[in-house]
Amino acid sequence: MRYVDRARVAQPASLSDPDGAGARERASAEAHYRDPRAGVYKFKAYKGEDVKKALRTLFYGKCAYCESLHESTSPADIEHYRPKAAVVGEADHRGYWWLAADWNNLLRSCISCNRVEGHRIGAIGMNAAQIAAQAARNAGKGNLFPIAAARAFQPGDDCDGEDPLLIDPTRRDPAAHLRWHVAEDLSLLGPRFDDGDADAYGERTVEIMALNRQALVEARSRHLQRLSEVLLDLEEALDEAAQADPADITGPLRRATRKLASLRAAAAPDQEYSAMAQAFVADVQRRLLARYRDLIGTIGAAM
Repeated sequence: MRYVDRARVAQPASLSDPDGAGARERASAEAHYRDPRAGVYKFKAYKGEDVKKALRTLFYGKCAYCESLHESTSPADIEHYRPKAAVVGEADHRGYWWLAADWNNLLRSCISCNRVEGHRIGAIGMNAAQIAAQAARNAGKGNLFPIAAARAFQPGDDCDGEDPLLIDPTRRDPAAHLRWHVAEDLSLLGPRFDDGDADAYGERTVEIMALNRQALVEARSRHLQRLSEVLLDLEEALDEAAQADPADITGPLRRATRKLASLRAAAAPDQEYSAMAQAFVADVQRRLLARYRDLIGTIGAAM
C-alpha cells in the first residue's frame, strides 16, 4: 500500500454534476431513509463507467490496498471506504448511505481485500511452511470500519472527527504506519512500532485487509526475488568497477547504473507492489553507498 494523491484525477462528471447520477441518487436515498423501517437502498451511481475509469487511472489499475495487478484474473470492486449499507458491530447504523456516490469515499480494490473470504494468514517471523499450515480464517474489508472516536450516523455528523483506524491511502501515508519485513525470502507487512507499541492504524489495516494472506505473500515474495536478482547483478558490476583500472571502469559503471535504474523503476507508483519495492530500493541504496563509498564521486547522480 502506498500513498495516492486523489487530486491528480478529476472527479467523474456523473458524481460531480449537480444534476448527475450521484446527486439524483443521493436525493432518492435521502427520501428512502426517512422511513426508519426501510431496508438497504440499491445504490448504482458509483458503478458508472466514468467512475470505473477514473478509479482505474487513479490507482494505476492496481488494488488500492495490496497493490496487486489483478485484472487478468478477477474484476475490480469499487470499494466504499466508509461502508454504504451497514457497519459491523453497529446494529443500529444504516451505513454511510449519504457517501455512497461521494468520490472521496471510493477506492479501487481487488476481491480478496474487499470481500470477506477464508485465507491462510501469515505473521511476522513465519516461514512459508508455517503460513501454509495455518487454518483458513475469514478476513477482508466487507462492512468493517473501526474508528477511534465518535461515529457519524447521518448527514451533517462529523466524519472527519471519527479517526478511522483503517488506512485510506488517499488520505494517510501508509509508509508512516507500516513496515516491511523480509525473512527466508518472504515479504511480510507489519505495523511500525513506537516506544514498543504497535501503530494502531498499521496493525488494524494489515489485520482487516489480510495483507499477509498466503497467496499475496507468495506473489510479493516472487517479485522480491526478481528484485534481489537485479541487486546481485548490480553488486557484481560495482565489485568489478571497484577493482578495475581507471581506464576500464566505464563499462561496469554503466552496467551498475542500468541495474540501479531498473530497481528504481520497480518502485514507480504504477508498478505492482511498488511500496515494497520502494522500501527495498531505499535499503539497497543505503547499503551500497556505505559499501562502495570510494565510487560515489565516480558514479555521481546515479547513486
